[in-house]
Amino acid sequence: MKCTFRILILLFVVLKNMFFTSFLATFFIYLIRIHESHLTDPIPLELGVHLFVDNKYIQNRSSLEFQNGLIQKNTNDPIIFPEYPWEAAVYFYTSFVQVPAELSITSKPMFLIYYGCASADTIIYFDEVHVCVASSLDGLIWEKPKLWYYPYQENQTQSVQPTNRIFKTEVNEFIGAVFIDTRPGIPRSEVFKMTYENEPVRYVYVATSSDGFNWTAGTEPVNPIRGLADTQTVMLYSPENGGEYVLYGRRDLNVPNSTVECPGATPAFRRVMVVLSNDSIYGPWTDQIEAFQLGAPDPIQCFDNYNPATLYYKDVYFLFPSGFRHWASADSGAPPPLATAYDGVMEIRLAVSRTAIGPFTFPTRDPFIPRGIGDIDPISKILNATGSDRDTGLLFASANGLFDPDFLLQSSSSDADENPSAWMYHLYWGSQTTHGSGAYLGRYWPGAFSGIFKARIRREGYVALSTSPSNPTGYGSLLTQILSLPSINSQLQMKINAEIATAGFVQVQFEDGITGNPISGYTFNECKQLHGNGIRQLLEWSRQNGTIYSSDLSSLINYPGGIRIRINMVHTKLYSWFLSSTH
Repeated sequence: MKCTFRILILLFVVLKNMFFTSFLATFFIYLIRIHESHLTDPIPLELGVHLFVDNKYIQNRSSLEFQNGLIQKNTNDPIIFPEYPWEAAVYFYTSFVQVPAELSITSKPMFLIYYGCASADTIIYFDEVHVCVASSLDGLIWEKPKLWYYPYQENQTQSVQPTNRIFKTEVNEFIGAVFIDTRPGIPRSEVFKMTYENEPVRYVYVATSSDGFNWTAGTEPVNPIRGLADTQTVMLYSPENGGEYVLYGRRDLNVPNSTVECPGATPAFRRVMVVLSNDSIYGPWTDQIEAFQLGAPDPIQCFDNYNPATLYYKDVYFLFPSGFRHWASADSGAPPPLATAYDGVMEIRLAVSRTAIGPFTFPTRDPFIPRGIGDIDPISKILNATGSDRDTGLLFASANGLFDPDFLLQSSSSDADENPSAWMYHLYWGSQTTHGSGAYLGRYWPGAFSGIFKARIRREGYVALSTSPSNPTGYGSLLTQILSLPSINSQLQMKINAEIATAGFVQVQFEDGITGNPISGYTFNECKQLHGNGIRQLLEWSRQNGTIYSSDLSSLINYPGGIRIRINMVHTKLYSWFLSSTH
């Protein structure tokens, strides 16, 4: 009996110590997590759209990968194509602007496309190159206005005609990008701005306009850095750092991105550079920063990043460089200009950054807008214009090239973000030419085509976080960083933009940012599974033993230590989440 009693006493002590040890371990883990949570403040989430283009919000993920959004081209219906003798060549660099009603000459929201244009009488490099404009009120019907800024006369026997030419520079690399300057205090006469090259030394100039049609040329370079303008130059006004001007250009450096020699051709050596100014378009500017390196991380032989077509969308900088695939054309035997040492084809890539200075990175190595199918002679490198797609040679994204159908709705309706269009569009220039022949068509390739196209893409769909095709289960998951929800005086909801396959689903759980424990009322078991394909799919959790569902996140606002979001998904592409308030 005494032996049994002693055993019980010993067992009690052991269990007590084990419990105490476990308690201490739990307590210390709790303290460590509290300490870690204070080392990094929660990432604040604002109302609106948050894109899944990188790992900004993600602490870890499993069986998930970034993919380019699916682009749907329609080369049979170009927006812009040669119609008049002064635009026989529609040239590389183009730009797009969405004009709000208060700045529009029509007092209605409108769209403007700017493109280089030249006649067919001479080679484009020696021709009079202008900037042409086209406008639209709905994005469907486009007008080339007939203006008298730069009239056209084919010969002495023909009458002078009005044209849609609105600007002219002195060198062939004419237009960079047009943007609307939203900096406070900018005079109305300077709201529209256009970067361009002038003089053979290729400095960056800026022209200004009050309406986007009548332009005043710059009187001096905005950035006295020679060579930065040897391609399309893109300027925008960014809300970063209290507001600053960002100027993207290209520097050609004699350092290839590959140790593999490109036979007969020039290896990749072009880098995207950026400079910043907090004061004005005339600086002072920062030193050049390398925003995007030579083809990195893509090791494709003879691949070269060409131009810095850029746009700012939903707090993300999107870069659309054309990947220049050099040909060994110097040894092809084809006569210039059909083939030269700098000949080749191009397709559009996509890189992203959360800051204007980068570094920009590819979400994937796949092209964003691939070239069309074409017949290319393996020796001469000449495209068969009549038997090829209209964009089988060169592709260049338009600067600020996001065509947003909701832009018109937002001008007249406050709930456009709640009920957005399922699609948006990206504008790009495509041709049946190669780099060695430029945009010039009729003289050397009769019947060849160049023009501006509108490619369809899912709303907020430039990049998707997708369950990995290599995982046969189709399962993937992610856990966010510690986040904080916006402080509002109404109910808060979260919706997701996701493409969920028939056999797939999405579930969302909120967790304590310190302990990692699921928060009651917002667990996986309580979450209503999402199925299907939708731009704004509402997240809900069961209440009162599953008899009702609630989407209200108000109790998680100002949650001590912040919250984390855990997402489980099967056969799903996740594009964004959307926070909104309800009254």
